[in-house]
Amino acid sequence: MIGHAPDGGPVHLDLTEAADGGIGPHGVVAGSGAAELLRAVVHGLAAGHSPDEVTFVLLDAESGAFGALDRLPHTAVLLDGARPDLLPRLIEVLEGELARRKRLLVAAGCSSHREYLRLTANHPPMPALVLACHGFPALLAGRPALLDLFRRIGWLGRARGLHLLLAGTELTEAGLHDLTTYFGYRIALPGAPDLLLGSPAARSLPPGHGFLSSGPGGLSTDPGLPDTDPDLPHTGSGLPSTGPGSDAGAAGPLPFRFAVAPGSLPAPLATGPPPTHRTWLPPLDEAPTLDELAGPVMTDTDQTPRFADHTLHGALQVPIAILDKPREHRRDIIWLPAAGNVAIVGAPGSGRTTLLRTLIVALALSHTAPDVRILAPSSIAADYRQLPLVHGVLGPAADVSIAADDARRDLYARLDDPQGDTVLMIDGWAEFWDARPDWHDLLLQIAERGTARGLHLVATAASWSDFDPRFAEHFASRLELRLTDPAESAIDPAVAATVPPDQPGRGIVPAPGTPAGALHFLATRPELAATPHADLLAALHTDHCAECGFTYRSIAPAEVPSRLRTTGSRFAAALLAATDLRRRPAPDVWSALEYTCHVRDMLRVQRDRLALALAVDNPSFTPMGRDERPVRDAYNTQDPHTVLTELDQAAEALAAAVEALTPAELARTGTYNWPSPATRTLLWVARHTLHETVHHTLDITRQSPPRTP
Repeated sequence: MIGHAPDGGPVHLDLTEAADGGIGPHGVVAGSGAAELLRAVVHGLAAGHSPDEVTFVLLDAESGAFGALDRLPHTAVLLDGARPDLLPRLIEVLEGELARRKRLLVAAGCSSHREYLRLTANHPPMPALVLACHGFPALLAGRPALLDLFRRIGWLGRARGLHLLLAGTELTEAGLHDLTTYFGYRIALPGAPDLLLGSPAARSLPPGHGFLSSGPGGLSTDPGLPDTDPDLPHTGSGLPSTGPGSDAGAAGPLPFRFAVAPGSLPAPLATGPPPTHRTWLPPLDEAPTLDELAGPVMTDTDQTPRFADHTLHGALQVPIAILDKPREHRRDIIWLPAAGNVAIVGAPGSGRTTLLRTLIVALALSHTAPDVRILAPSSIAADYRQLPLVHGVLGPAADVSIAADDARRDLYARLDDPQGDTVLMIDGWAEFWDARPDWHDLLLQIAERGTARGLHLVATAASWSDFDPRFAEHFASRLELRLTDPAESAIDPAVAATVPPDQPGRGIVPAPGTPAGALHFLATRPELAATPHADLLAALHTDHCAECGFTYRSIAPAEVPSRLRTTGSRFAAALLAATDLRRRPAPDVWSALEYTCHVRDMLRVQRDRLALALAVDNPSFTPMGRDERPVRDAYNTQDPHTVLTELDQAAEALAAAVEALTPAELARTGTYNWPSPATRTLLWVARHTLHETVHHTLDITRQSPPRTP
């Protein structure tokens, strides 16, 4: 219901077409109060139908015309003057919806939306879609693609269940274009132009009143226009009736006093279930995080964050971006294979270096050293250089020449004798190429034959022309970010020109078979949704344990000895609570007694390592053989009381040794082999030892059954 007639009876706006007893499927509203009337129509339809019976696309040339109607579960999208950049995307979405509905009708053997509705129980829902547009002449100005869409909906919508409801305060013949052909009804409000009704009747209307007219009226129509969809068998279609239809047009325009929609939405309307099929998905405004695309991140046995999806481990592919497919009403993940060589091109500030950071973090979450090594660019931050996978840093600057020479010799050797996978990243191809001619031959060899030998090239550039032509055919994956000059796009200059200038990480990829030939993407952030970026890098450094919460840097050097001295009492309490000291909860999980024996031996080994590092400069610490000792030394047959006594003595000896170290001695180093060979200070060794005692206490307590209240 949109209002009341002079006799007090209700006036209903039935958007079904005449064959179904209505006056639709399309119409126009003009005059003062058009926004209020639109809100009343949308609100009334939503109150009488579920989101699987009617959905709305709301367009507003300015803002505020539709109030809070965007909160309706029926509303696919509300676009107003604040986001004109999304109109091209909406056109793609609605063109895709026209095509989707045609496929559904053909598959169901139906000739119309009305016929399909009778078969809804056996087929996916196909709600009537009402495109309500306020201020449409302003929206159509200079947008021929939107006008073409309105024409297509006007012609094809009647069979496919799409309805146009266009409104404007002032209308002209030019502003209406040729859309009058499709209008089944017209609503004239105060101040509406004479052409709407073919008379000046609306001039004298008081506020809140109007005329509802159907039939030719004052607007021209084309009787030669086909009434049916040429791609479908021919019958009628329509929106389920919103109430008794009016007799508007049979005896001239029907005067009415229109109702005003409530200022706020009733809770049942605002919180109802969404439609089965979502035509509009959020635009590419907010970059996704790695775990939003690849799934949750867990902590592995080495207390290092890893993707929970084991199929990603060792796969050398990462979720690098989200791909927008508006015509298909979906978004896909771009999985970037590091193998096969990758080229990333974009203007300064387009997000090239951030993409490399994302690739590094994603590889660190799915791979371990030395199976995968990364030669990172000198442009990445220092925190990234400390990740275990980052084997070295490479750049054009002279201060890394010695390291670059060593890396070049190593890469040549790996071409001849492959060992694991190495990802070579170059950030700023032109600068590196010009500064390092001695690398030209190696880079070409890596591009040509490196993939089969575990060497993979990932390069960024400001322009495609920065690459030597010999490399063109060797980049299996290409990502194009915003370019300085879109005309230089290797994908599509016209689509490249639509990449937002102020959103790093936005770009395009080829999409053969689509109307534009390219699709937009938004690069993934090198982050996790619920973990601060700094905490993620710290955990990947293995200096933070997400499982037991131990953070190395939080322990002051002076705290280490006193904390070590509590090891005996902590393990005694843990063993006392254990139900079976010698039982393994799983074949590959130690028993409580085996954990205790391991910590005792580890404390003794760490004491010897401290002594070695004080006597020898940067020694290499021999692995203690932790996996062999439980069987070799028969941990599970040892006496628990003796083990606890020996553990307490070992902890006291190590605590005393650490307590005696001067700041200079704490800074002395040795090569520690866990989780991969790295130079570590004695302070790190002391903190790491304390972490081992804390973590293995947790391992034991987790084996105990929970206490009952």
